[in-house]
Amino acid sequence: LVRPDGFVRCAEAVGMSDALDLAVTERVLQALSTSAASIAVNLSGLSVQSPEFRDALLGMLDAAPAILPRLLVEVTESVEIENEAEAARTLAALRERGVKLCLDDFGAGAAAFRYLRAFRVDWIKIDGTYVTNAARSARDRAFIQSMVTLSVSVGARVIAERIETEAEAALMRNLGVHCGQGWLVGRPAPLPRAAAAKREGVKETWV
Repeated sequence: LVRPDGFVRCAEAVGMSDALDLAVTERVLQALSTSAASIAVNLSGLSVQSPEFRDALLGMLDAAPAILPRLLVEVTESVEIENEAEAARTLAALRERGVKLCLDDFGAGAAAFRYLRAFRVDWIKIDGTYVTNAARSARDRAFIQSMVTLSVSVGARVIAERIETEAEAALMRNLGVHCGQGWLVGRPAPLPRAAAAKREGVKETWV
């Protein structure tokens, strides 16, 4: 088996991130059209700064406007965004269509705070390394609390990755985190179908 992060980095390295992201988005839109779920899709930093990718993506989204409020786009940090102006145009166009935006793996790379300043987003997702270490590290807890304070101050809500125990969930709540993602909340599963949407659709919640 190939881990998803390795597969994505390979696609970015050989210049196929646009094609991969469009293919995944197309599959997600198909799933949204046959269920009541809300689904997140990751887009590479390489893709969101490409005008050609933006045109292809918006053409795809404009064909299905009714389902876009149930789509969340997460911008990854696997590759640093060099052309922030083009990326901002892409993200602004998504927001205009009702798509929610998230900065993924926040804190994992050097550009995270720069992105939060440059891009208007609805969510940030705290990198799971901080969550895993928080129980035994006051320093990591302080970082998480600072991320929450900063995010809320710019109008974004916060998701913590890698929530695997009730203790981790309780700690994240105490630090002000709004939602959790991880095996405690929901394990990896196929995209939801219409009959199972209410049961399988939400994977980022404390409920």
